[in-house]
Amino acid sequence: MMVDVNELSTQVTESLPTLRSALVPVLSVLHDVVPEGGLRPGTVTTVEGSPALALALTAGLAERWCAVVGLPEAHIAAAASMGGDPMRVLLVDDPGRRWADVVAALTDGCALVLTRPPDRPAPQVARRLTALARRNGCALVVTGPWEGANLRLRVEAGHWSGLGAGTGHLRGRRALVVSSGRGAAGPGRRVWLWLPGPDGSIALAEETLATVAGDPPAIAVAG
Repeated sequence: MMVDVNELSTQVTESLPTLRSALVPVLSVLHDVVPEGGLRPGTVTTVEGSPALALALTAGLAERWCAVVGLPEAHIAAAASMGGDPMRVLLVDDPGRRWADVVAALTDGCALVLTRPPDRPAPQVARRLTALARRNGCALVVTGPWEGANLRLRVEAGHWSGLGAGTGHLRGRRALVVSSGRGAAGPGRRVWLWLPGPDGSIALAEETLATVAGDPPAIAVAG
C-alpha cells in the first residue's frame, strides 16, 4: 500500500477547527483513569489487553479528527457505538516502512493518533514524534511497546456476561481498567467498565462480579 503522507496531512488540516483545546478530551466515563479529563498533547498513552479500550479513547473527540495507523483489525463501528464519529477517522491499515513518517504527518491535523508500531521505536524516533505531537496539539495512543509512556492503561480482568451452560449470547463485557505511569495522578487508579455494554456503548459497571438481574454467572476471560 502506497501512503502519500503529504496528502493525508493536507486532508485533515483543511478540516481542522480554528480553536484547539489544551487537552484532548476523552469520554467522561474514562475520567477515573485519565486524569484531568483528557490527554495532554505530546504525551503517549499505552493500552494493554483491550483493543476496545484503545478505541474508546478515540470516541470522545466530538468534531475533532483522529487517525488509526497499523491496526487493520480495528472495528470503527465499535467506536461509533461508544460515541465516536466514523466520518472523522482516517485509517492507514499498513503504513509499511514509513510508519513513523505517516504518524508524524497525521499529528498535523488530528487530535489523536492511535497506532501500533511495527517495532519498538528508537529513542530518537519517539522523541521526534512526541515533539511534533506536542507542537500540533495531538495525543498519541499506542497499543505496542513505547519506552517512557506518560500514561499506561491496562485491562486487569475481564468478564463476559450472557452465556449460560452452553446456551445464550454474549451480551457485554465487564473489564477492570487500571492506570499507572507519570500521568496517572497517583498509583493504582482503577475502574470497572462495561467494555462494551450490551448496546455496544461504554459505561460504568458495578465493582463486584455479581450477576446482572436475570443473567447467569459471568464468564471470566483473562486479560
